[in-house]
Amino acid sequence: PDFVDFEESSASFEELAFYASAQMAVTGSEGEPIHADAARITHDFLPTLGVRPAIGRDFLAEEDQAGAEPVVLLSDGFWASRFGYEPSILGKTVTLDGIEHTVVGIMPPGFDFPFEKQLWIPAVPVHVTDYRGQHRLMVVGRLEAGVAMASAEEEMRAIAARLEEEYPESNTNRSARLEPLHETVVGDVRPALLVLLGAVGVVLLIVCVNVANLLLARGTSRAKEIAIRTALGAGRSRLVRQLLTESVMLALAGGALGVLLAYMGVDLLRAVIPAEIPRLDEVVVDGRVLGFALLVTVFTGLVFGLAPSVQGSKLDLQSSLKTGGRTSSQGSGRARLRQLLVVVEMALAVLLVVGAGLFINSFIKLQRVDSGYAARDVLVVPISLPSSRYTVSEWTKTISFFDRLMERTAALPGVESVGAGYQHPLAGGWETSFEIPGVFERPQGERPEARIRPITSEYFRTVGVPLKEGRTFTDHDDEHAPGVVIINESFARDFFPDQSPIGHRLSRGPWWPFQSEEWEIVGVVGDVKMDGLSSSTPWAMYFPHKQFPFNEMFLLVRTDGDPLTLAGAVREEIWALDPDLPVENIRSLEQIRATSVAPQRFQTVLLGIFAALALVLAAVGVYGVLSYAVAQRTGEIGVRISLGARTTDVLTLVVSQGMKLSLIGLGLGLLGALAVTRLLSSLLFGVSPTDLGTFAAVSGALVLVALAACTIPALRASRVDPVIALRSE
Repeated sequence: PDFVDFEESSASFEELAFYASAQMAVTGSEGEPIHADAARITHDFLPTLGVRPAIGRDFLAEEDQAGAEPVVLLSDGFWASRFGYEPSILGKTVTLDGIEHTVVGIMPPGFDFPFEKQLWIPAVPVHVTDYRGQHRLMVVGRLEAGVAMASAEEEMRAIAARLEEEYPESNTNRSARLEPLHETVVGDVRPALLVLLGAVGVVLLIVCVNVANLLLARGTSRAKEIAIRTALGAGRSRLVRQLLTESVMLALAGGALGVLLAYMGVDLLRAVIPAEIPRLDEVVVDGRVLGFALLVTVFTGLVFGLAPSVQGSKLDLQSSLKTGGRTSSQGSGRARLRQLLVVVEMALAVLLVVGAGLFINSFIKLQRVDSGYAARDVLVVPISLPSSRYTVSEWTKTISFFDRLMERTAALPGVESVGAGYQHPLAGGWETSFEIPGVFERPQGERPEARIRPITSEYFRTVGVPLKEGRTFTDHDDEHAPGVVIINESFARDFFPDQSPIGHRLSRGPWWPFQSEEWEIVGVVGDVKMDGLSSSTPWAMYFPHKQFPFNEMFLLVRTDGDPLTLAGAVREEIWALDPDLPVENIRSLEQIRATSVAPQRFQTVLLGIFAALALVLAAVGVYGVLSYAVAQRTGEIGVRISLGARTTDVLTLVVSQGMKLSLIGLGLGLLGALAVTRLLSSLLFGVSPTDLGTFAAVSGALVLVALAACTIPALRASRVDPVIALRSE
């Protein structure tokens, strides 16, 4: 009803449509029962997105009305995996949740909106309630030409405000928000990917600075060659072009090697990138990537070859043609430029290593978060009973199925306990509004909401959630007993700060016709991180499954060893009770926990690799400059040693020169990090973007690395034979 009001009242949109996500059991002779991700859509959903089926037709207007014949659109991938691109698929039927649907079309390859859907079916009224308070639909709209997003949002907010006044019980505090479709798809991962892009850019800059340093050093060694070219008539512009050409050719060679490595590594990248990153299957080295690589390669070759080229073309012809001309002012200018470049690359390395240090610290803290449950040795099996065969009116059939399944599973060797619940511990689930008579009462529409968790009596024992007060459920808490509920600690703390919640009653509207509207609180259990380890704990209400039956449940099995070894046996027990049930995506609770932090692990590992690479490159830069300086000052060092300089004096001379450059770069890098890392605050958990410990640890590590890079050239300088050094002069 809200959607209809928005559609009829809005003038900002050319078209409006909606979808509701669903998961359906696909059965039949084509293979084992499987689950497919589906979307219930209005007949104008695809036209709103500007998409047409590649084969067949779209839904007709009458097909999303009550009583219409069930029809379905298949994704190209589902058509391939389930039917092997069978050409005569149009007009055939697919059994979804026990109901035959006629295939009317195949969607284009690559289209899977919303979010990796495999099937699309009409949103007939039987699946879309007339109750305004459920808010299950996601609306998409195409703006009228010339209408700005801001004005459209203002209009939708005004409509929402009117509906709030007209329907306070269901629409209080419900407004409207518009978001570009692209932001919906990529918005959550954009910040992390931008950080990784920045890290790549910093590494590229450090590499380019090192190459520029090498070119400057090479220019010094080619001083006589350049002088001869100049003496033979080469102009300065001709020399710059010559040196720039060499720089670009060097960059192109490196770029070509990089593209080759990218071709080889893209499959590995797909394997390690978390599935939560959208459009993962589109990560390929295509023409756009090659064009971008060529552009970056040529640009860096020109920009970072320019300074060495200009320096190389500015020669004192007379001194360069002399044998001892390497101490000319041009050489001193190159030396200062090389030192400046070392400072820059050290500062960039500091910036990247500090960022990586913050992410590593954040990930360590995230891993140490108490999730509220014991993940070890627990098998998680998702089960969805089709509503066509397990209806609400026959709710005892649903309860009987899970009772028999848990009994059979508990008899398997190696099983310690078995429970079932709507969602596993680390999952969000649904919410419902409530009030507490005599404690917290609000009008309908202003009541708070809490997560619901229908569970069986052994659920808490199986997943290791501790009981804090009262009791857990028993088999006597069935449909014939008074309604009971268990709340979590956060719920008890916020609504019963000065008293025990045991014995108080929760009031909420029934979801099913036979349910009670009041539930007595009989227990309090520990908090569970339902929305991920980095999120706050929501209020939660646990109900006995026999009083609040759900078709979609997770079977949870605690074992005395590796839980995955029991996956096959549990699957056979499910099929023994109902051979048409899909049994897929069986995982351990530890795997689910690991998956929940996979994006953070991925960006931390990748950023750590880039930071280590930057650190190595910066050390190489310091080492290279000092090695070259030592080579240039061999005669001077020989004189010092012949006049009585000790080994420690020479070591101090060289090391102090390198450490001076490193410390200047370190200081500048820390100042830059203080400013830049504030942009990372939304991606960090439990760590300040200016965390003193991280900054101190990074500073110490960089000082040690710089000291090591300085020591090797210093040791070589201290071993100079003064006789040989002076003879070479």
